[in-house]
This record gives sequence, C-alpha cells and structure tokens, in this order.
Amino acid sequence: MLEESGSGMVRLRNGQVVFDRFVEAGTNPISRAEIARRTGLSKPTVNTLVQDLEAAGVVRCNPSAQPSQGRIGRPAASYELVPDAALVVGVDMGATKTIIGVADLLGDVIAAEQIETPADAVAAVNAVVTATRRLLEGLGERGSRLEAACMGVPGVYRPTHDRVEMAPNLPGFVDLPIRAELSDRLGVEVTIENDVNLATVGEANEMAGKGTKHFAAISIGTGIGMGMVMEGALYRGAHGAAGEIGSVKLPRVGGEVFHALTLEDVASAPAIRKLFHRSVEAGWRTGLEGDADVPAIFAAASRGDQAATTALDIAADAVAFATSYFCWVNDPTLVVFGGGVGSNPIFVDAVRARIGRYLTVIPEMAPSTLGGRAAFLGAISTALAEVRGSLVAKRLARRNEG
Repeated sequence: MLEESGSGMVRLRNGQVVFDRFVEAGTNPISRAEIARRTGLSKPTVNTLVQDLEAAGVVRCNPSAQPSQGRIGRPAASYELVPDAALVVGVDMGATKTIIGVADLLGDVIAAEQIETPADAVAAVNAVVTATRRLLEGLGERGSRLEAACMGVPGVYRPTHDRVEMAPNLPGFVDLPIRAELSDRLGVEVTIENDVNLATVGEANEMAGKGTKHFAAISIGTGIGMGMVMEGALYRGAHGAAGEIGSVKLPRVGGEVFHALTLEDVASAPAIRKLFHRSVEAGWRTGLEGDADVPAIFAAASRGDQAATTALDIAADAVAFATSYFCWVNDPTLVVFGGGVGSNPIFVDAVRARIGRYLTVIPEMAPSTLGGRAAFLGAISTALAEVRGSLVAKRLARRNEG
C-alpha cells in the first residue's frame, strides 16, 4: 500500500498540503503555480499531486479559464475543488426536535430536514437513520459519497462505554451503544458529541478570525448546558461532562418560594412558563393568555407586563448567578447565549443587567446569531474536519491499490 513506504508517506503528506490549499480557496479556482508558491513545494511535485487528486475525483480542471486578451501562449491551467466529491451528515438531536443535514466539502448544506424527536432514545436514533437515508437517496448518485457523520446528543457522551448519560429530557440511552449502532447502520464512522459542545464549535466557527480564545456558549431551551473554549480549543473535561451548568444548585431564588433548585429547574423554557403561571396565581396582572410561550412572555415583560416581568426577573437572576461562578473561575472574554430562551435579546439584556450583582469584571454578553442551528452547524463542522483530514489518504491509497 502507498502509506507503507517512506516515499508514500511523504506523498500523502504533500497531497494533504495541496488539498488544504484547495479547501482554503473554496469556490475560487487556483493554478498549480500558485499552489507551489503557497506551499513551497516544487512545481513538478505539485503537478503530480494535482494530477493524482484529479484522478481521484477530488479536484478538477476549471474549464472557464480563458487566455487574457493580447496574451501570447497558453494560459496557466487552473483547478478547483469538487465540493461534492465527499459528503458528511450532521445531526442535532434535541429533546423536542432533531435537525439532520447533508453538507459537501465546503460545508454547504445541500439537503436538510427537521423532525420531531421521538419520546425515547432508541426511537430517536431510528428516526435519524431513516431521515438520513431519505436525504441521501434524494441526492441520487451523490448520496453514495457519504464519508462521515457527527451527531449531537442532549446529554454527556462517555466514549469509553459508548453511552450517553445525564439525558433526562430523552430517556433510553442507558443500554444503547449509540456510536456503534449509527456507524453500522449508516456505513461510515460517526462521531457522537454533547449538543452544547457542538453549538460551541458552531459559535467558534462564526467568530473565527476575531481572536476570541476564551469564551463560553450557554444554551438555554428545554434544558440548559454550556460549552467552553479555552485557548481556542473546546474543553470537555476529564470525563466529558464539563459545562453542565444546568445542574448548578441555586441557594436562594425568588424569596421563599424557590429554594434548593437547579438552574434548569428555574430558567429552562418549561420552568419559565411555570414561573409565569405562578406569578399570575400570586396576583400579578397580565395581558397574556395562560398558555403563552416563552417569546411571548419576554415580549410582554419588555412592555411592563407584571406577571411576565416577574418570571423574567427570576430566571435572569438565576442565570446571572450561575454564570458568575463560571466567570470567576475561568475569566472568559465573551459569553454567548443560545437556544430558544438564551438567544432572545430581551433575556440576554436582563441577565446582563443583573450579573453585576455577582461579578466585578463583566465579560461581553451576546445572543447567538446562529439561533437554533448552532449545534447542527457544529456537527457539520466536526464531521468535515474528520473528512478533510483523511480523504486524501483514503482516495490516493485507494487509487494506488487500483
């Protein structure tokens, strides 16, 4: 095999270097001479490697290159990446909804759908497999080019046991070897990751180039979780459970009514709805119906609605308290709030207004610009990183064997 010899290893390594330049160029064509200039490789080496990548179906000659007007001789041939030479699947499995999508080598999502998450983990995995196969079949021949997948789960993934734990909003993971199950049924290697960690990866990609190396992404929706980036890298902790901020105990929230509860008990979407109902029962005036959802409650609070304001104040103060503990220990530059609750600007403003009670140095705080797609985009990015790092070796080795 190609990779067993020293020269073969050098060729694969150089092939990866050339491939990376095509990925950087994106949809823009690039000449072999330009690749040689950027990589420091010799022109004959680049010519050979581009030919290898072209034969492997990874790059192609750009037919639109035309000689410049008045130029003598042939123009330099330019090449471009074949975006759908390989595909990845990204999945964000939430407690109530699941997003499944297929993306190409440039990260462009070419097929996606959202489904309701079934009530237990086994049924949810079955639904993901069914939806994935449906999306791939809809792509025709391109659907056979799937190389990897990544799925976010609403709990802590233990890779040594291939098991998801601490997922109270989606029971049934205990006896499910989820990575092995999905890898076998989809026919590719599948990465499993905590959904909030993937949302953090999505946020990190969104902030790429801004120089932010220390930040947290707190997702607040049906549940609450946090992902942390330290020195520019995702931090998972010794057992993959870093960032379980939703389990923080609150010593005192809302006077005597709420005590010894976790953050998730007070500030998740279901908890905020309960706070609103209790505020109404306590006699606070409201113009909302009893079944108002969280965005409506926040909007009403911004207009001075008493019951809605009371609910918002309690939830925001609880989040400010819990967030302050993380800030004291890790000193982030930025805290990004995501999820159906967290990404609401009204909620972020309320947290910002209260966190000064607990901190002396307040980080920048902002709602996510990715909304509910952060974890899904993080899953796509994670799967792509795997494929971009292994595709050249697979394709060139396969071609050599042929």
